[in-house]
Amino acid sequence: MKNTVDIKSLIKAGVLLMTLGLFIATSSCEEDTDFNLGTTLPSHGDGIQNLDEEGIDCGGSSGVSCPSCNDGIQNQGEEGVDCGGPCGNECPEATPRFDALVGTGLPYFHTFELEESSLNLGIPSDNSVTLDFGIDDPAGSGEIVGRYTRPEGNIADGFSDFKFETFPTVIDFSAYNKFTLDVFIPSSNAYDTSLLPLVEVILLDSTNPTFWETWTILSQEVDPVDFDSWVTIGLNGGDALAAATIYNTIAIRIGGSNHQNTATFYVRDFLPTTSLVVPGTPRADALASSGLPRYFTFEAEDTSSGMNLEPRTTNADGSPYGQGVDVTYGASDPAGSTQGVGRVYRPDDGRFGGFEDFKFQPQSESIDFSEYFKFRVDVFIPLGQDFSGGLTPTVELILHDDDNEFFNRWTVISQTVAEFDTWVTLEFDGTAAAAAGSGTLLPDNSTYTVFTLRFGGSGHTVAGEFYVKDFIPFL
Repeated sequence: MKNTVDIKSLIKAGVLLMTLGLFIATSSCEEDTDFNLGTTLPSHGDGIQNLDEEGIDCGGSSGVSCPSCNDGIQNQGEEGVDCGGPCGNECPEATPRFDALVGTGLPYFHTFELEESSLNLGIPSDNSVTLDFGIDDPAGSGEIVGRYTRPEGNIADGFSDFKFETFPTVIDFSAYNKFTLDVFIPSSNAYDTSLLPLVEVILLDSTNPTFWETWTILSQEVDPVDFDSWVTIGLNGGDALAAATIYNTIAIRIGGSNHQNTATFYVRDFLPTTSLVVPGTPRADALASSGLPRYFTFEAEDTSSGMNLEPRTTNADGSPYGQGVDVTYGASDPAGSTQGVGRVYRPDDGRFGGFEDFKFQPQSESIDFSEYFKFRVDVFIPLGQDFSGGLTPTVELILHDDDNEFFNRWTVISQTVAEFDTWVTLEFDGTAAAAAGSGTLLPDNSTYTVFTLRFGGSGHTVAGEFYVKDFIPFL
């Protein structure tokens, strides 16, 4: 039997299927149209810059910071951290300061250009402050530095700091017992009694649970006039640190201790050094055009440190003269600056019969006091000395003749120091100072030829240590 196909039936079925498909498609479109009638509300996650946003879903009330050229993050097409690309500034070389220091012989250092810009100073994974590396210099030099952020609140019991990784053995401070650190202290921080512009380097023994009982803290406060600029802090550990054999960790603390307030600081180039002294005689050079008749800065032993003044080295007959005190010229400033000062050690050997002093070389002619008869000198007296007996915290300026009987008519002007471990400027006013035995006022005296400084009092047998700089007359 032959199969036959009913063409008319097939056509009718096709028309029916097409009609049904069109109905379904039309119904579907109508449903979608009805669903999309709702309006999408602006939000901080819609991928559109709207509301009060400063960028796409960032800034304003979004609570999310927009990428910028000072956020410490390489983003928004930057070629480095906050440089290149949309920032429009050239990225600095990777670690130029670190590269310059390699091979200098320093036992360790960190430039903070990058985390790896370190020699033997590792960075532990956990610290109580945040240190971001490779941050643009806030002073605009184009260099990259470190940003030190002190947290808010009672972190580390209020003693938060940045610790370098513990050394595998105790640190040898016998030669490198001084440190320099460049800091930038922003004036925008809210300084008060709990936030200070104080920079501290702390040496500690991390194996000791009560390490604070044996640590050494070296500190220097930055003067507000130096805010918003780079300052080199010099910290002098001295003989005490040189003899230390227990410390294996170095920490940096900025802002003071026992704090609660947050603050931001910038750091660069933490370096150990054997000397904090800048070569030369910069203070004497600055005074050279002052018009003063004489001065002495103690930066050097010879006349390069003074105008018409130098330490006494010969007697009137040309024979060698030995000072009553031991003086080191151009010594490291105990307050940590890079200035050279004088260290005066008053001995207990009785070499001057208990009247040990420091004399300048006699002037070739009598000193003219008609105009300059007032003098100032800066002194630093270390704390911890016993001033209860034969040692007193006094400094005396003595004006006298150069003969064996000078003490019969000398003028002695004395000042007592009340502040220790800090530089104090003492003023010696000769306006009413009478010469011994004569009653002659200093401005009218025309026979003295010698300036002498005495430290620690007279008639003594006790040793003492003093620092001195810048003996200068003034009007």
